[in-house]
Amino acid sequence: RTARAPRKGMRPLVRRVMRIAAMVALLLGVGYSTYLYTRDSFANQILAMEIPAGQRIEMTLPDGSHVWLNAGARLEYPTVFGRHRREVKLSGEAMFEVEHDAEHPFVVRTFASDVEVLGTKFNVEADADEELFATTLFEGRLRLTDPTTRQAIILEPNDEARLCGGRLLVSPISDADAACWTEGLISIRGLSFEELMRKFELAYNVRIEIRRATMPVIGFKSGKFRISDGVDHALQVLQHNSDFRFEHDVKNNTITIH
Repeated sequence: RTARAPRKGMRPLVRRVMRIAAMVALLLGVGYSTYLYTRDSFANQILAMEIPAGQRIEMTLPDGSHVWLNAGARLEYPTVFGRHRREVKLSGEAMFEVEHDAEHPFVVRTFASDVEVLGTKFNVEADADEELFATTLFEGRLRLTDPTTRQAIILEPNDEARLCGGRLLVSPISDADAACWTEGLISIRGLSFEELMRKFELAYNVRIEIRRATMPVIGFKSGKFRISDGVDHALQVLQHNSDFRFEHDVKNNTITIH
């Protein structure tokens, strides 16, 4: 049998289809490149959320992660996360519930250590002025970097890491209510009187001066104050088991501890 020669009319059609396919591929390539360029441009646009004393907020990040910011906290984040990492910068205290995305690690940058999220729910407190850094893990896993040795430290659920003498020390959670501030509460467990007064200053937006030769001792080992009850109520409760007096100058928004 004699093979048929291809029809001449088919050749222009094939060439036309190939040209269209090449144009489509080119347009798709240009469109994808434009998308990446636009995404990278937005990733370089940094927003900042700063919380005044006496307030706290809950917000949702561009990837769907939830953040609770405590009074005095500052969070910097991009309008759109980049192609490789989801990165935010924190000063102050925040509670995170991170949307899982294994291909795009979530990193919280602080003055002491970057906190890389391998899990979902954790609390971070970072104050460079006070050289205070602590992170408490409730769910998932976290990777920290020791600022002195540069070695990686992995936290498991119910672990906490604190900065002590320039090193990160890991221990079981000392206060299960460490993140109760998200519910409008202040926990006193493990705090000195001076540390508690700093928390009162932020939570109640008031200046507290301690004019004593010795620091009062908190008579309670644990307990919580409801912020909405006010600073006077909290101090009056403390007075039941602590030896101090206080004066509240409402006009100057100052409390003096004697």
